[in-house]
Amino acid sequence: MKNIIIRIIISIVVILVISACSEDEESTSTSTTPTYTCTGSSSGTGPTIGGVTLKEATYTQDNNSITFVNSTSANNVHSSSINFCVTINVSSTSASMLITNSANTGNATMGGQSLAGYDNVTAYYTIMANSDLNATYHMYIFADNDSSFYLNGWGYGSKSTADAVYVLSKLYTEQ
Repeated sequence: MKNIIIRIIISIVVILVISACSEDEESTSTSTTPTYTCTGSSSGTGPTIGGVTLKEATYTQDNNSITFVNSTSANNVHSSSINFCVTINVSSTSASMLITNSANTGNATMGGQSLAGYDNVTAYYTIMANSDLNATYHMYIFADNDSSFYLNGWGYGSKSTADAVYVLSKLYTEQ
C-alpha cells in the first residue's frame, strides 16, 4: 500500500512539472505581426507614378506587402517575415512594358505580332533603397489606378537587369 501511495505522489509531481513546462512554452510564442521600420511624417499620399498618385496604404501581392508611409518611403514585408524600410525614387524614365489582360482583348504587339492577352503600358523606372542594408532595388512600376500597381519584379541589382524584364507580372492591390 505504501508503494502505491508513493507511486501516486510521484505521478502527480511528474504531471505537475510537465504541465508547468507546457504553460511556459505556450506563453513564449512569437508574434507573426511584422514590426515596421519606417518612421516619417505622412504626406497624405503615396508616390506618384506617371499621372497616378497611389494612396498612403498597404498593398499586397501573395505573402508580400508594401505600405506607403508617405510619398517617398515605404515599409516592405517579403514572404511575411523580412521587414525593411525603403526610400522611393520614381524617375521620369519610362519604358513600354506588357501587363496581362485577362479579357484577352489586349492592344500589345511584339515584333509585329499581336499579343491579344496583353496590354502595352508605360512603366516608370523606380529605385527603392534601404540604407540599413546598404541595398538598392531596381524595377519598373505601373500604377493602374490609385489602389493598385504592377512591378516587373523585385530586387533587381541593376537598371539593365530591370530593363530586360519587360512583363509587369507582380500586381499589388490595396488591402
